[in-house]
Amino acid sequence: MAWIRQLDSGKWAATIRYGSGPNDRLTETDRSKVVITRWAADQEASLRRGDWIDPRAGKKTVGECWEQWGTTSRRLEQASRRRDESHYRCHVAPRWADVRVGSILKPDVTAWVVEMEGVHTASCRSSRTCPGCKAPVGAATIEGAVGVLRAVLDLAVEAKLIRDNPARGVRKPKRDAHVDRVLDPDEETTLLDALDRMFPDRVDARLFVELAADTGMRWEEASAIPPSLVDTRRQRIHIAWVMERDGTARPYAKSAAGNRSVTYGDHLSVRMKEVKVAAREVKGVFPGDDPGRLIFTSENGKELRYSNWHRRVWKPALQGMPERQMVKGHKFRPAVTGADLDDPQPTPHDLRHTFGTRLADEGVPLHDIMALMGHEDVRSAQRYLHSREERFDRARQALRRARGGS
Repeated sequence: MAWIRQLDSGKWAATIRYGSGPNDRLTETDRSKVVITRWAADQEASLRRGDWIDPRAGKKTVGECWEQWGTTSRRLEQASRRRDESHYRCHVAPRWADVRVGSILKPDVTAWVVEMEGVHTASCRSSRTCPGCKAPVGAATIEGAVGVLRAVLDLAVEAKLIRDNPARGVRKPKRDAHVDRVLDPDEETTLLDALDRMFPDRVDARLFVELAADTGMRWEEASAIPPSLVDTRRQRIHIAWVMERDGTARPYAKSAAGNRSVTYGDHLSVRMKEVKVAAREVKGVFPGDDPGRLIFTSENGKELRYSNWHRRVWKPALQGMPERQMVKGHKFRPAVTGADLDDPQPTPHDLRHTFGTRLADEGVPLHDIMALMGHEDVRSAQRYLHSREERFDRARQALRRARGGS
């Protein structure tokens, strides 16, 4: 039972006990007896339900929670951890580091999202930045930043610093829908020819792309293949490593399905034997001090990094390269035309999507597609059961027949 009394100052005070210790008590004061009585009743009701939270615990700041738990209390892959640290440093900390977790309300988080999403005024001279305006933050970055704040506040809920997480259920801007691009055989041939024309004899060009299209491997899987995992006799590759964006390889432990074997066609057999023999040693990629060997390396013998490879190999193959005059350190290079495919332009991941769609169109069972592509969830593989133009043609023909047309 709460102890409610009037103090000499004229204020009303209520004290509740939440434990058996001599200091396990909490006191609140207010000028209104009604307010104090209601506060005491709410606290006692929470104690009876077993969900009581000490209001004093909410004085801990978001920054203190991040320092104590943010980087150690969640199981994350190395790349995910670096991504979250970047989101916290650039977007969460400037707004929330010094804010007490108990004082954060859902409208505050919503206002922060709107602020990050903010657009330029009509008087802006630049579409990116100008005096008095901030560049709007992309939808994916906003989603990541809100996710980091939500994770920190989830930890605060688990530690009984706050009862509810005000970052849950906050509406975020929608990302632009990704259009899955399926390459037809002619487009694939055109792309491979463009890679051959621009980068002859480079293992990270035509052969790399052709192998990805023939096996459905993710880019990070194809770029981290050691020769010891290539069985040229049975034309199989065991996938056990993935390449991080910083150029280091990690064991493929994200899911059991990802650790799998894939097969490639006869047309790649001779070249795969050659690159297996010619695999280069690269330092600092695999764990340990000894250098490891990689099937696919860059032109200068280093490990492949996605951003560099995408800029220097993939984009030129699609868009072509302009003429380059002879300057110090560079030879003259004539203009080279690219594949010139129809929009939307494919991404490297669309090679994987093309692989899955082709298997589905040829009647390969769904569970076999899942095994070959490393999917654990049926819903991930069902996306390949869509999408070729022939399906729409068949639908239109069926409707014409149903209406009595020819």
